[in-house]
Amino acid sequence: MDAMIIPLNARRSNSANAAPTFDPARHLAVEPPAWTVSLSDAAGDKPPSPALAAPFRLLSAAGIAAAERASPNFLGDLARHPTVIDAVSALTGTCMVPAPNGTQSTAGAVDLILSLSDKGAWAAGFAMLQHSGTVLRQTGTGPAAYTKLTFLPEDAVIGIHDLEDGAGDLERARIAWVRHKTLISHRKLGRLLENFDLCPDRQTLVHELWEAVSDAEHAIEALSSETEGLDIFYET
Repeated sequence: MDAMIIPLNARRSNSANAAPTFDPARHLAVEPPAWTVSLSDAAGDKPPSPALAAPFRLLSAAGIAAAERASPNFLGDLARHPTVIDAVSALTGTCMVPAPNGTQSTAGAVDLILSLSDKGAWAAGFAMLQHSGTVLRQTGTGPAAYTKLTFLPEDAVIGIHDLEDGAGDLERARIAWVRHKTLISHRKLGRLLENFDLCPDRQTLVHELWEAVSDAEHAIEALSSETEGLDIFYET
């Protein structure tokens, strides 16, 4: 059968049940892919290319059922969970975070395509990583349901106005940007704590600590500002 384009955000509707709340203990079942092949050259791509990898399990049976009727909040909580971020970061070879609401095309972005149907190219609850914007194609005999979670490198340059069109208005864009910066700071602080004893001297520790908290500082200043004249926040 000829390949057909499958909608990336198709979900089965179930109006009889309320949208579920994400529960990682019940909904996650992350397993590494059966195989991976690095696509980065020996010198190191900047950013590294995502590894070519087999689809890997992301959701449990309960997670699949919940995702079929999930709200944007459910999918956002799923994408922000440390286990999911760690899995994506391992496959890309760089530190990644979920793209904030309203993000348009960004260099280094990758899409995590999550299958919600056993009629797709891979089983329900399994996910596959691909370059952002790639059209998903498959061969099959019936409709399949997928959802897409986009991730960006932590150092991707994004301003608040970059999110405005997708978020709907400037205030929503500001909140999405603040959450994005807060998550980056949280991730950096976590890595610093894990490797605290490896910092060779006070100067290095100060530098690493400042790198970790600077994103949160920017978030605080943007959130508390009453002016839109802060170019560092509103322009890339």
